[in-house]
Amino acid sequence: MTTPTPRSRWMRAFAAAEADRVLALAGRLAAEHSATHRSAPRAGLALLRLRESVMLDTFYLGEIPVTTARVALLAPDGGQVEGGSVVMDDDVEFAAALAVLDGVLAHGLSGSAEVRGLLDEGQAEIDRTARLRAAMLSRTKVDFSLMAEAGDDDRA
Repeated sequence: MTTPTPRSRWMRAFAAAEADRVLALAGRLAAEHSATHRSAPRAGLALLRLRESVMLDTFYLGEIPVTTARVALLAPDGGQVEGGSVVMDDDVEFAAALAVLDGVLAHGLSGSAEVRGLLDEGQAEIDRTARLRAAMLSRTKVDFSLMAEAGDDDRA
C-alpha cells in the first residue's frame, strides 16, 4: 500500500506526469464541472530568496518563472468549490489545468479516481528519478581510508 501524496506535493506530481494527459483530463473535467476562472491565470517572475548559512544573511539568487491559477468548479450539490495551482513555469494553460485537477481531487468530485491515478503516475516518475539520482551519486563516493593507509608507507 502506497502512502498518499500530501496536497502540498500535488503540483509537483501532476507536473511530472505526461503533459498531454494532464491537459486532456483537465479539459474534460473542466467541461464536466463547469470550471470558471476565479482570477485570470497569471505568469510572472518571482525572486528566489536564500539564506546564507554562516551569517544567516538573506540574499536573492535570481528570478524564476511562476504561474498561478485559481478556478471554481460546480459541485454535485450545486455549490462551488475551488482549486488552485502555483507552478514554476510560464505556461498559463498548464497552470489552469493543474488548478482544475487540484479542485477535483481535493473535493472528491467525479473524475477524482482518474486524477488520483495521474497523480500516482507523476509521483512514481518523481520516485524513479530520485532513485536514479541516488544510484548515480553513490557511484561517486570515494573511500579515503585507503589513501591514509598508503600514506603511512611513505613515512620513514
